[in-house]
Amino acid sequence: MDVLRRRNPFKYSSEPSESHDTHILDEQEQSELIDNIKSLNATSNSQNRIALQITLALSFLLHIIYIFSDYNSPLIVVFPPASRLESPLYLSPVLTLLAIILHANAALLTYPRKLILAKRRITPLPYSVAFGLSAISPTISVLSGKTWQTTAWWCTAAFLTWTVHTSNKWIVQEQESISELERMKYISAGA
Repeated sequence: MDVLRRRNPFKYSSEPSESHDTHILDEQEQSELIDNIKSLNATSNSQNRIALQITLALSFLLHIIYIFSDYNSPLIVVFPPASRLESPLYLSPVLTLLAIILHANAALLTYPRKLILAKRRITPLPYSVAFGLSAISPTISVLSGKTWQTTAWWCTAAFLTWTVHTSNKWIVQEQESISELERMKYISAGA
């Protein structure tokens, strides 16, 4: 009768149960796990940087085509405005060259490496300067009262600069997390 009336107290799932064995990693298993995480992180970072480079190259190509066009936003073709076509943005050629320079700067920031041209080391602009320069074109577009298609077109350099900045920040955070994981290694005697 004692067996039938036995009470099983409720246990939270976070409480370790007696039947649950905790596996303790030895030093070699910890190193292998961290090396595996590093390898996966490096592969992921490489793929993300390639995707960023492709995106920058396509946008760069669109801006090159824009220079040789009639200076109407390419978004007008996809999303035609309800009203008549508007005139191009004031200083469109100069602003397009600025956008191309910002695309090149973003490409330099995507792969942080030393680029030497004519015996001079090329360093990218800091993000604060790039963000400030990329805000010029959309600001002129908004102040000129242009349609949203034109303003969105001029926001591409700012958007891509922000995307590169964010992805590089994530890459640095991942590397810091792996470094922190390496510092958390423990010595398990007898494991």
